[in-house]
Amino acid sequence: MRRYSAIGLAAGVPPPLHSGSGEPLLSWLLLAAAAVTAVLFGLSLIVAYRRRSRRYLLVSATLAALLSRSIVGLFTVWGLLSAGSHHLLEHGLDALIAVLLLAAVYDSTTATDHRPNT
Repeated sequence: MRRYSAIGLAAGVPPPLHSGSGEPLLSWLLLAAAAVTAVLFGLSLIVAYRRRSRRYLLVSATLAALLSRSIVGLFTVWGLLSAGSHHLLEHGLDALIAVLLLAAVYDSTTATDHRPNT
């Protein structure tokens, strides 16, 4: 006799997208997202190094957190991370992204740098 959890799934059967079966389409989408974000992150590091500005460093940190979200998703789909850990990390990274983005916006509005935007 099968037991069912509170969300109606059979006990011991993982929910969809957390099955660790590889989910090929989702894996490819997450790999593409990670690749694009990695390129953007790399470019942002170059800009942050050239500008030597806190706001550009904050944007780079935001992109690093966004890249981390894709990696967490990949690890979950591949079965290397549990659903509970996935949700904790994803929501923690969401909060970090929001804080870093707000810090970058705040820094750009309070900057004493009077150089023209070039």
